[in-house]
Amino acid sequence: MRSRSAPLWVLFLLCACGRSGLLHGVSGVGGRSGGDGPGEGSAGIGGGTGTAGSTAVTGNGDCRNTQTDNNNCGTCGNVCSALSPSTAQCTAGCCLVTLATGMAQPLHIAVDATSVYWTNNYDGTVMKIPKGGGTPTTLASGQFPSDIAVDTTSVYWTNNGSDTDTVMKVPVSGGSPTTLASGQSDVVGIAVDTTSVYWTNGDGIGPVMKVPLGGGTPITLVSGQFSPNRIAVDGTSVYWTEGYSDGTVMKIPLGDRRPITLASGQSDPIAVVVDATSVYWIDRSTIFNGSAENNSGSVMRVALSGGTSTTLASGQDLPTGLAVDATCVYWTNQGSGTVVKVPRGGGPLTTLASGQSGASGIAVDSTSVFWTNSYGGTVMSLSPKE
Repeated sequence: MRSRSAPLWVLFLLCACGRSGLLHGVSGVGGRSGGDGPGEGSAGIGGGTGTAGSTAVTGNGDCRNTQTDNNNCGTCGNVCSALSPSTAQCTAGCCLVTLATGMAQPLHIAVDATSVYWTNNYDGTVMKIPKGGGTPTTLASGQFPSDIAVDTTSVYWTNNGSDTDTVMKVPVSGGSPTTLASGQSDVVGIAVDTTSVYWTNGDGIGPVMKVPLGGGTPITLVSGQFSPNRIAVDGTSVYWTEGYSDGTVMKIPLGDRRPITLASGQSDPIAVVVDATSVYWIDRSTIFNGSAENNSGSVMRVALSGGTSTTLASGQDLPTGLAVDATCVYWTNQGSGTVVKVPRGGGPLTTLASGQSGASGIAVDSTSVFWTNSYGGTVMSLSPKE
């Protein structure tokens, strides 16, 4: 991760909520772990069917500006709020919440039904906060946390940076962390399903591993992979990215030992997510002198069975985090400080937020998008995301 001081940031937001008066794109302000691109509009707010800052007035005149009024955010009577010390601001008709500030390089992020979880790289903590805001809770300290995952009972993370890397878990309600696997080498990505925890060992030629949720003897799913990186799992297979200048996207069916190449010839593939039909990943960029070239990253898609890959977005500035829901793919551009989405089947890009300071990890639920700002030390949410 590049190191630079966090600038004072100014936030510009867009909510593509199908409301009159909202422009479906923002540009002009930019933006390996879970931007401005073609199809985006010019900076500002305003749409083909309305104008920025338009008012919606009720019979008694209570509802005025639905673009910036926290009591009438996006529509009359819709309150944009957060539990202190988190803060909320209605911007462009959507509710932007700063969930946490002063974090020590927050990186990867995960959400469940009620809470947001993330890893702080600099101070070695695993954190939690309610989706509605409040005071962050430290679930674990003294760690070397990298990637993070959550299920209904526990939070899981990889420790990368100690003498021997580990795979850890802690109850979502807090308690003593448990070591699920130790003696690993350069642990990177982590994923979880109803039975097991999966991870990659990315040190040179490394394996893809799993262990039961309750612990036990780690199992090698496949060995001899070239720098395996991020990982995802569904009900049938495990998926991961690997390699650098000639990278690949791989899968292995659960219960099988024969890996399948879904995509090859990638240039530093990193984050990967999966839905019922496709695998999505970030192809970060060509590597020059060990650093990713700005504005050359892509967001890609291929069918679960393989075939021809589709470029959903190109020209992205250090794309980093990736998430998918029933309609769209979402990602962060760490270089330009933006949060962007595109329909799963392709189409115009929508910049949801810009002016972010080192946008990194990203997660979504049915209504909101959540992300970390690694340079600015903040954890954010925006709703609605549609």
